[in-house]
Formats: sequence, structure tokens, C-alpha cells
Amino acid sequence: MGPPVSLEGVDAQERRFAHSYAAGDIAQARDLYHPAVVYLSPTTRLFGRRGPIEGVEATLEFIQMTIAGCRNISYRLDERAVLPGAAAAYARILFDWDADSARLRSTYVVLYRYREGRIGQQELYYDPSGTVERLGRPVSAPPPPPR
Repeated sequence: MGPPVSLEGVDAQERRFAHSYAAGDIAQARDLYHPAVVYLSPTTRLFGRRGPIEGVEATLEFIQMTIAGCRNISYRLDERAVLPGAAAAYARILFDWDADSARLRSTYVVLYRYREGRIGQQELYYDPSGTVERLGRPVSAPPPPPR
């Protein structure tokens, strides 16, 4: 067991994720994960995977695959809490990206369970039957011509 989880620690972790997603390279956050991390998400079914993903390499590879088509990612922590016992945390994430001709948002919840001071299990929760929110034009789109 590592040190107790704190809000400051969760904030620092989520800043690292935000930077990694913005760079389009989740491997920049590798050291946040325990080598034997277990990753659980409804997204796995969309990519033909069943069950949990185990191990840091497989987890990073899967997450990288899910963001491969995303441009101009903005990953923002919306709310968070340390759960009783201080070995787990909850985070609500606003994940925005450009896709084709639209700026999109997916809102999801992550439950982190820590092991030896790193993420030992990462569980994502969202409505896989829902639609992503359309925010408008992509960040990378040129402005419309003046009238």
C-alpha cells in the first residue's frame, strides 16, 4: 500500500493526463500506472475486446488506440473526490476533441484504485448507448468567411 490518496495528488495526476492527451501521447503518463494495472471500460467492446485489460503496456496501447482519431484533445477534470479509506478516488472528466467538422465532448467518470502509490485499477463509466455532445466547430477549423 502506498501513501494515502489526497485531492492534491488527484489534481496532479489529472494534470499529467491532460498534458499527455493534449500531446496525443498517453505513454507520457506511464509512471502513473502500476505495472500490473487493470483497465476496465465499456469502450473495450467498441474495439472488439472483452473483459479487463491487464498490465501497463496493454493499457497504454489500448488508450492510445482509442484516441488515435482525435485531434486537439482537451482533457479537463470537472470534479473529484477521495473515497473513504483513502486508497481510491473518483474523477469526472470532460474530454473534448475535434473529429471531422465538429468539436465533440464525452463526459465520463473514472474510479481509480491505487496500489503502491500508483493507479492499480482504472474503471471508466459512461453511457455507451448515449451520443457525444456537439460543441460546435473544431478548434482547428478556419473561421467562417466574413459576410
